[in-house]
Amino acid sequence: MTPQPAQFSARAPRIIGLCVIGLLIAGFGGWAMTAQISGAVMAAGRVVVEQNRQAVQHLDGGRVAAVIVKEGDTVAAGDVLLELDPTVAQSELAIIENQLYELMARRGRLEAERDGAAQIAFDPELVALAARDPHVDDLVEGQLSLFEARRDTQRRTIEQFHNQQAQLVDQIAGVDAQMSASDRQIALVGTEATVQQSLVDRQLAPIERILTLQREDARLSGLQGELMARRAQAMERRTEIDLEILRLQTERREEAITTLRDISVPEAESAERRATLIRQLAFMQVRAQVSGIVYDIKVFGPGAVIRPADALLFIVPQDRPLVIAARVDPIDVDKIRSELDVVLRFPTFNLSNTPDLLGKVTRISPDAFTDPATGRTFYAADISLAAEELEKLAEGQILVPGMPVDCFIDTGAHTPFAYLTDPLVRYFSRAMRETS
Repeated sequence: MTPQPAQFSARAPRIIGLCVIGLLIAGFGGWAMTAQISGAVMAAGRVVVEQNRQAVQHLDGGRVAAVIVKEGDTVAAGDVLLELDPTVAQSELAIIENQLYELMARRGRLEAERDGAAQIAFDPELVALAARDPHVDDLVEGQLSLFEARRDTQRRTIEQFHNQQAQLVDQIAGVDAQMSASDRQIALVGTEATVQQSLVDRQLAPIERILTLQREDARLSGLQGELMARRAQAMERRTEIDLEILRLQTERREEAITTLRDISVPEAESAERRATLIRQLAFMQVRAQVSGIVYDIKVFGPGAVIRPADALLFIVPQDRPLVIAARVDPIDVDKIRSELDVVLRFPTFNLSNTPDLLGKVTRISPDAFTDPATGRTFYAADISLAAEELEKLAEGQILVPGMPVDCFIDTGAHTPFAYLTDPLVRYFSRAMRETS
């Protein structure tokens, strides 16, 4: 059966509609598969100074004497910001120096006694100090007087020993003379006894004379033994005196060595503490390390006590370029890398007459941070801003640290089809892993 014209007219709109729908679907599919749409990760950021603000701290702390600057002041590197009270450090330094100089003077004397020197060779630093400080000079003179007194005492003691030795020498000489005379007497008695013995043998002399000579010989022999004993005692005493002199000299040297060892540690500790106090006094004036603007002062007047390493105030450097510190959500961090372009918008300015500025990602933190206030986890990204981009801002529009910024980080171009199917692909991929 041949279709009638009325049937064609009723089906034509439907066929045309289906063709149009098909063309639209095919066109959209082709567009979705081939068109490229730029993707971006949005991150909140703020303007900061490169290397950020500089905290002003004091290593040792102390009591504030004067605050020189106030909030908002512009300072140059080296300017005095505040002064600390040096009274406590000065008092402690005076005590430590007195101890140190006394130990240095004692060390000079003890070294001279240890070495048996005739004079004390004091430390050159101590000599220089004594020339301009009467107190130090008194310490040096005191040790000199003690050295002379101890040396004189030892010298007099040794002189007494030498006098005793001289007396013993004379005594030994007298004993030697007596022994020599005794030897001659014994020889004479022996000769006479020989003569008398021959007379007695011929009955020309009585035997009593022989007995008398024998008694005399025995007496002289005993006297000679006594003299030898006296001489041995005198020689022994001489040796003892030599040992006494050596012991006296050794004891003085050993005493000096022992005392030197005992004072070496306190002297080193005093010298180290003195150097620390001098360094502290040199930093009683807290100075700016960089040029910039003072803000967030935490010390407001004299009398305040600061702890070591506490932040006293902050300085925002003005001679360093501005950068954008952005916070990237952990779910997007895999799309971020260095050198990506970033579109920057500043909600503080009127968006109708403020152009978007272009920056670049310069750094991504290797690990995530947690905001202690909100508990939110984020990755830190630094975004640089070229000087020519700043010139695009209208007159009167100035970027200042702390200003909020909306950051759109360009992650590259993707097809619409990829954007549409990516969530489904991720969902099914995760579902399959969970099922398996």
